[in-house]
Amino acid sequence: MDDQKLTMLVTAFIVITALWEVLSGRTRDGRKNQQDWRMAFLATFMMVAVQRPLVLLLLTLGLSTLIPGSAGSLAWLEQAYFWPTLIVFFCVEEFIHGSFHLFAHRRRPNNRVLQWVQAFYKMNHRPHHMSGGLDNKGQLTVTQTFVNGWAWWLIMPNYTFQLLCLYLGLVEVFVIGTAFKGLWAAHTHVNWNYDLYFHNHRWAWVRKTMWALAHILVFPTQHHHHHARGPNSARNVTSTLAIYDWLVFGTLAIETSKPNVYGWRQKEPEANSVLKRYFCWDVRPYVPKAPASAATPSQPSA
Repeated sequence: MDDQKLTMLVTAFIVITALWEVLSGRTRDGRKNQQDWRMAFLATFMMVAVQRPLVLLLLTLGLSTLIPGSAGSLAWLEQAYFWPTLIVFFCVEEFIHGSFHLFAHRRRPNNRVLQWVQAFYKMNHRPHHMSGGLDNKGQLTVTQTFVNGWAWWLIMPNYTFQLLCLYLGLVEVFVIGTAFKGLWAAHTHVNWNYDLYFHNHRWAWVRKTMWALAHILVFPTQHHHHHARGPNSARNVTSTLAIYDWLVFGTLAIETSKPNVYGWRQKEPEANSVLKRYFCWDVRPYVPKAPASAATPSQPSA
């Protein structure tokens, strides 16, 4: 029941802000197309109806078999130390998310096995960075919040961590922590940039205060630049706590204007087909080819 309330709360925010985007004209002129709407419905449905229940089912079967009686075993923790437990849960979950999100964006590792693993992450994260069509007019909107490929929920360990805590009895911690994160993440995807008002305010103390706050929390323009085409796409990889981008990952980027172009370059098949965008299986385009010297034996000199 609590999980249903969480889902309804986040869903209501997305519906209301999506309606605001439409009524305010922020989806016109190619900024959002039919494929974006269809992709949002498909990805959200798959997350709620398939991916999250599947992860919870596998987690429950595995732990109940390996550690019988483990379900609810940490319920006492949130009863005795609710706020410390909630803070630790939130910070750990966000750190895990930022770490693996960064892995999907960073330069290719030298290890060949890690290259294939990263390629699988890139393939499944790619739909999240597709906005609009081939005309480069697309912009970020709130319905993009939960858009990713078919395996994203299965390979991002922060989601498993969330459901593990739920299984172990941290029910209220799970509900409040994930509700706040879901709402904050959705709010940074909305096609608004209210933080620019403060970044560009005529009073210096307002600008400096906003600059300081952007080192602690992620605001819309920061995440919009994560969705920009260019070097900032590999920056601002956290959902809520920009302090990790600043002090841990070294990926913080604070800008004072909106991105010029949003989204990764699309190929024509995925731009015109939601199914090809979501159910991508071919990881090979995301893996660098082996060096010719390694792939082909060198010929002896004449």
